[in-house]
Amino acid sequence: MDLIHPHAKRYVVDALRSSSAAETRVLIVGGRQHIDKGNPSEIDAELWTTLLNDRVAYDPAEMLCVVEAGMRIHDVRAMLAEGGQEWPVDAPDDATVGGVIATGGPTIRQLRVGTMRDTIVEMEVVTGDGRLVRSGARTVKNVTGYDVHRLLTGSLGTLGVIVQVALKVRPLPKATRTLVTDEGGVELGRRVLDAVPLPVAVLAEPDRLVLRLEGWPEEVEEQTTAARSIATFDETDDPFPEACFPQATIVAEAAVVPSRLGELLAGVDRYRAMIGVGIAWVPFEDGEALTAFRARVAGLGGIAPVIRGPGGLGDGAVPAPEVERRVRAAMDPAGILAPGRAWST
Repeated sequence: MDLIHPHAKRYVVDALRSSSAAETRVLIVGGRQHIDKGNPSEIDAELWTTLLNDRVAYDPAEMLCVVEAGMRIHDVRAMLAEGGQEWPVDAPDDATVGGVIATGGPTIRQLRVGTMRDTIVEMEVVTGDGRLVRSGARTVKNVTGYDVHRLLTGSLGTLGVIVQVALKVRPLPKATRTLVTDEGGVELGRRVLDAVPLPVAVLAEPDRLVLRLEGWPEEVEEQTTAARSIATFDETDDPFPEACFPQATIVAEAAVVPSRLGELLAGVDRYRAMIGVGIAWVPFEDGEALTAFRARVAGLGGIAPVIRGPGGLGDGAVPAPEVERRVRAAMDPAGILAPGRAWST
């Protein structure tokens, strides 16, 4: 298998033009932190983005940073911390910015900081046939055309190679606190979410609940008081977020409407659920149990792609198949970008 390591955008353009002409199937690789997400794909080459790791621009006063997509998350965090700011994603340090965007995973702190998709204001991407395309703009008044950068978010590298992004950042919170109770379950999580104003995250497990608070010191104290009116919470210094079932062979990321989360997880022995969001991570040791769980998820109108281990994305109907076909034909005419890895018609 060929390994391609471009260190500038023009080399990505050249590589994909050549691959498209030769019908060489290419997998886009960043930090390999989310490589299990997606269906198995037959490929001939890997294109690594890790040498595209330059800082392009960062002005804390503008609350905007522009970086190449191969920059590691730990480098982004260090750069923004100097300005007292953060890009609010909860990704591993060794992941790349482009990889985090391409896999489109949920932000654990989504209740307070919103979705990752909304933090991406501009993107440069190289299409499968080697065209460099820019979508969005660093200033709202200059935005024209289609939101291609939103389309690329979560596309698993099957529509193009993300080479540069402009990210909307936010101030680091003045105070943070993680509370834990030995009581658990989705229903308790809902009660806590109803009682605590603007929590960052409410994570429910069968036998415990983790509550993350961020903001001004007075605000965090008020939230803590509200939480303790519902259950006995103790403060913990454990890292947040904790690793998600690191010893499990398979971890699925189920998504249903938030009101159906309790029904989905009834009788499930192990899970971690984002209350108010409708996301739950469930570990499995074999494919048979995963298949049975996916049937339950589908019955509730959801999906359950695997994010670690074998299993792929599972069955999921494409909402607008004709639109999907036209988008792929426009972005990757020769079909070389990890064919079959993402949901498709």
